[in-house]
Amino acid sequence: MPDHEYIVLSKPPEGVSGEEFNGWYDVHMREILELPGFVSAQRSALTLRGHRGEAFAYEYMVRYGIDGDLDAALAGLREAVEAGRLYFPDWFPSIRTSGFAVAPITQTVKAVAA
Repeated sequence: MPDHEYIVLSKPPEGVSGEEFNGWYDVHMREILELPGFVSAQRSALTLRGHRGEAFAYEYMVRYGIDGDLDAALAGLREAVEAGRLYFPDWFPSIRTSGFAVAPITQTVKAVAA
């Protein structure tokens, strides 16, 4: 199991189909897995709701597993982006996205079998 998870929520911009967005993101995810520290990734469709049932503006989630130094892995990702080593389509700046690092603070608690 990876030491850390980095989770990115996203929504394609207006005028970009889910098929086009997901096609690009599947390639993008594999590009990131070539970077040091990134050891796994899984994309999912997402329905995110607030406590009143209101929908939030994200449709997809990707979970990256990171082994080792989290800050070094994220710095390597920023460096790869700034150096132009990752492909971004023209519509990329219009994507709604949020990312956050996750590190467990407890062991997984499992339900007691009935």
